[in-house]
Amino acid sequence: MFNVFGAVFAVSILAFLVFGLPYLRQAPLRKRGVRTWAWEASRSVPQDGKITVRYGYDGRDGGLHSIVRAGLTTLPSGSQEIVYDPENPKRAEFVSNMPENASGRRTLLALLLVAAAISFCLGYFDAVV
Repeated sequence: MFNVFGAVFAVSILAFLVFGLPYLRQAPLRKRGVRTWAWEASRSVPQDGKITVRYGYDGRDGGLHSIVRAGLTTLPSGSQEIVYDPENPKRAEFVSNMPENASGRRTLLALLLVAAAISFCLGYFDAVV
């Protein structure tokens, strides 16, 4: 039975890392972020065919900042909406990359941690007994 509990633990931790780390990194942006529009500043298509687009945006600090979207397979159209941190305007994220249902994401992350903790405990007790 230890293998089953170990597998559940590993899958729970892996899912938490995949879904949780980007969400946790975006916490300052969700808390105090400012929405604005970024315009296409440059575009490159290397030999592998993946498109890299650099977008520019004005921060509240009066500076011009940029954010990159790499690995695109289709050409993006026009400007993109972003959220940036007014305390650190270089920290930005595309609105399309941020989860719309933050409470649902928190619930999912909590369930993954609970599943990992339970499977770890059950696996430990199964190995001891």
